[in-house]
Amino acid sequence: MTIRLKGNEFDEQFQEADEEQLQWDASDELDIIYKSDTRITQGWRREIELREGIELIIDRHQLFDHLILKCSETEEDLIGCIFTLSGKGQLIVPSTLSKTLFPRIAGKYTLSSNGLSPQYIIDESDIVPYCHLLIFIHPSILRSFAPSLDGELPLNLKHLVRYSNLEQYIRSGEITPMMTTVLQQILNCPYQGLIKRAYLESKVIELMALVLAREVAIGQGEVKKVSLKPEQIERIHYAKEILLRDLSNPPSLEDLARQAGLNDFMLKQGFHHCFGTTVFRLLRDHRLEIAKQLLAERSITVEAVAHQVGYASVRSFARAFKSKFTVSPKAYQKACR
Repeated sequence: MTIRLKGNEFDEQFQEADEEQLQWDASDELDIIYKSDTRITQGWRREIELREGIELIIDRHQLFDHLILKCSETEEDLIGCIFTLSGKGQLIVPSTLSKTLFPRIAGKYTLSSNGLSPQYIIDESDIVPYCHLLIFIHPSILRSFAPSLDGELPLNLKHLVRYSNLEQYIRSGEITPMMTTVLQQILNCPYQGLIKRAYLESKVIELMALVLAREVAIGQGEVKKVSLKPEQIERIHYAKEILLRDLSNPPSLEDLARQAGLNDFMLKQGFHHCFGTTVFRLLRDHRLEIAKQLLAERSITVEAVAHQVGYASVRSFARAFKSKFTVSPKAYQKACR
């Protein structure tokens, strides 16, 4: 079954949660949680207005059916960047002659300027839970970083600020390992109140700086574009499924490539293209995310968790866990109880 909605109809299915539900930071009136209508999706959306002109949104939801959203033409005041950490979909922008596809798959982000947003369609059908992190900034925030008193942007970034009657600039890019690190720091922010807001704002600006650096590099031809056929992308996603089936005994790179029907080079390039990271880092991050869930939800020793997610050495596990989450496994487990 396919659910077809207009963009505003989908937004309206999210209702502000009760104070006792999904409350991250009761001291922050600008940190709001919205729960979705369970007839369409199961999930929530967290919206944080960090300051006037900077907004952070974390969207986690799981679909019950194929979802198609049709969004009308609008004037957008903000520069936006949407990072997809899990799930698979696409943004379709039709035109009179053809249509442009922007993939919304794990490891990709979509950058858009302000200006006239054309009609577009969002197509999501993955049964895997979706996780999107969205950043919206006003052009004045971007201009505030300009190295001149008049706020004039460099020539290679001027396309991100447009008059309201000009069509938006939209580009899809790969989430780099450095971006992944900052994204995880945002998702796992350990603070609340004033410190949380200062921390998240600094991370949002850092993340946008990495996106802008990527934008400049692409404009200067310093980033090589990797073009993969649809069947190759499917094989890359199949390789990811194989990789994560048995965390205690994952296949070698050679075996993984062979099972997915790829050569070593295409496997490595494909993981960078689709997920913005290496095979090893994706496996490590998945192991640590599973470990984090086990430590929070079960009465289990750190040693048992380490072995369950594939670490032969507890010391190596503890080092990797603290590097990713800035807290030791024992301290995290204690804080969850």
